[in-house]
Amino acid sequence: MRILFSGCPGYGHLYPMLPLARAAVRAGHEVVIATGPDLAAHLAERGFDTWGVGPTFAESWAERNAVLSGLEAVPPEQQATLDIAVLFGASAAKRAVDLVPRAEAWRPDLIIHEPGEFAAPIAARRSGARHVTHGLSLTTPAPLRAMLAPAMDDVYDPWNVPDLTAAVFAAPYLDICPPALRPDGDPAYVDSIPLRPYAGDVRTTDQLPEALATRPVAYLTLGTVFHDAPDVFRASLAGLRDLDLQVVVTVGQDGDPDRLGPQPSTVLVERYVPQALLLPHCRLVVSHGGAGTMFGAFAHGLPQLILPQGADQFLNAAAAAAAGAAIVLPPGTVTPEAVRAAARRLLDEPGFATAAQTLRAEIDAMPSADDVLATLNGAAAR
Repeated sequence: MRILFSGCPGYGHLYPMLPLARAAVRAGHEVVIATGPDLAAHLAERGFDTWGVGPTFAESWAERNAVLSGLEAVPPEQQATLDIAVLFGASAAKRAVDLVPRAEAWRPDLIIHEPGEFAAPIAARRSGARHVTHGLSLTTPAPLRAMLAPAMDDVYDPWNVPDLTAAVFAAPYLDICPPALRPDGDPAYVDSIPLRPYAGDVRTTDQLPEALATRPVAYLTLGTVFHDAPDVFRASLAGLRDLDLQVVVTVGQDGDPDRLGPQPSTVLVERYVPQALLLPHCRLVVSHGGAGTMFGAFAHGLPQLILPQGADQFLNAAAAAAAGAAIVLPPGTVTPEAVRAAARRLLDEPGFATAAQTLRAEIDAMPSADDVLATLNGAAAR
């Protein structure tokens, strides 16, 4: 088979699909990943065949910030609604111009795309491929369909692809959310296939920093998008320093470790550390609540302190707290004292670890990428 994966040029949109892409490569299928030129180059370094299509993440983010110049005045939990149209819709419209003709020429059998990638279903319809939506985060609830559909229609209308929005929501959806974190009510996508989330992609050349101590680790990260928050980092570090743990901080590939100033020997500040290699050494994760970090930590049964910064992180944080496996500190409440108190509770009160281990067991029980690929291939054969 020829399988095309397509996504917005964001780590959190592409990395969740990599286990399935690697499973397809192992099974002998022809695999291509299409995304912005910046992330296409990054994935090519990881051994994938890629197409650079549409704008880069920086270009899309700059357009988003220009159009939504007053976004900082909008409550954070409402920002995702605006981003759907401005960030994802505008990016997809430009990406479709490059993606659709390439897909029509290549003729994939199957296209797998993430929910924020509106260009891929056009490519599937025009090339005759089946298409599948690959979840990124919590199970998408039915009310979110009403927010996604108008932006999808705006992208689809110029391409003469009638009823494509309805077809997307009727197509299979690969749900990487463990059961205990799924929201109440009906899902937006009606044909759901569970798929085990994973802790992160690891290359053979990846390794942990040599300075990593042998003591247990508290991992502090604000992800790849919302990490320009030095005050949050400083308050968190001030609250974590007194714990009997090695604190490992990642400030992002374009971040400056020196920006946080001198640190004691128990604090290691890096731009990037392979999460999948680091999490087995951790006792605690302090993060923004991005789905990749949150699911990765729960895959290792780790309790979490979540400091949501934007996008879907507030929903993720609420779900993790409701499951009993996390404490949440919203914006404006992240002080050294609050971080220290929350971290000590997460380490000392066994209920948090028990809930995190329950989530780990749920994740372990979900079908693997190889299993799900076989399910998709079986559906194609029928």
